[in-house]
Amino acid sequence: MDGTYRIGTDHIRSLAIQCHALDLQFDLLFNDSTICGYSDRIYETYNRLLSTALLNLAVSIRVSLNGEPLYKSRESGIGACGLFEDDGPHGDGSFSIKDVCDKLIHADQIRKPIEPGVRGAGCQLIGFYQRKQWELGLGVQILAEWVLKWLDEIDDRAGAP
Repeated sequence: MDGTYRIGTDHIRSLAIQCHALDLQFDLLFNDSTICGYSDRIYETYNRLLSTALLNLAVSIRVSLNGEPLYKSRESGIGACGLFEDDGPHGDGSFSIKDVCDKLIHADQIRKPIEPGVRGAGCQLIGFYQRKQWELGLGVQILAEWVLKWLDEIDDRAGAP
């Protein structure tokens, strides 16, 4: 083994689809009436599942796609998936997929708050950097769709079927 570890784009694509599906299911579980009704246990389990799926996606992207040109680009369109408090890591509100992955990996808390009457609400990431709290409001559906589009572009360039 040469010390490099690469996860295939098909696996990363499946992780993005899982995150997308989990995000879509949130409103059905917590903003509509269901057979099971609301419970703190279900809500906490959902947040753990979403956090784990997002973390798996972020680690897979970081490990396998960090050499791709758009990985560090702040002009790739990834900025449509979220909003940083305090102008984000670069001080101007812009960010890259690398920045999103870093925040997902280093977040102390990843949760999707229940906002009555709001459908398609974002996910909230909170963490600390140099003793200063940061927060990212993340649109998981938009992130997942952006990643799926990016993976198709990578595979097209590589001539993958």
